Amino acid sequence: MVGRSHLLIGLTAGVVLDSLVHLSGPPITLAPSVPLKLVVAKAIYYVAVGFGALLPDIDNAHSTLGRKFGWISREIQHIAGHRTLFHSLLGLLLGSLLALGAQQLVLYLLAMRGLSAPASLMNATHMIFFAVLFGCVVHILCDALTEGGVPLLWPNPKRFGFPPNPKWRFRTGTWPEYVIVWSFIVLVGIGIWQNVIYI
Repeated sequence: MVGRSHLLIGLTAGVVLDSLVHLSGPPITLAPSVPLKLVVAKAIYYVAVGFGALLPDIDNAHSTLGRKFGWISREIQHIAGHRTLFHSLLGLLLGSLLALGAQQLVLYLLAMRGLSAPASLMNATHMIFFAVLFGCVVHILCDALTEGGVPLLWPNPKRFGFPPNPKWRFRTGTWPEYVIVWSFIVLVGIGIWQNVIYI
């Protein structure tokens, strides 16, 4: 999928996730008042989901995120190629371990200075971690709908897709992609509207 489609589907899926598990706090539509803290949490959550929805394409220098990261993205593409490590289960695992390791390193460095991170900051970092991870998973699932599929078991080059027959999948940037994206957005919008009406 193209970057815009990944971003739209990622954010829409993020709405669904947040309405089910309230990762960023209670729904604004149900809150008796809307404190600034809740608005900030929602904003951070959706920025993190959007970033995650674009992140796997950092291995493509011409992608939405790849153009922002410039030479870093070009080097990643040169070394790994597009739709390899960053579109695999191994990539998700390594990225998660790297993020958790960085968090533990920061906590360790703070502890060495006799400091500790406040609970609210820890909760925010956990929310950001899960939001970015969710965005990445949605990105990979969306790319599985395209003709090229995704190498879930990389470094094994076998590509997986849904439906299994590539002839039933679409080519990136063609009209079926936009039909799928906007149909998903409309369905989620209807679901939210129905939920708000019947509360």
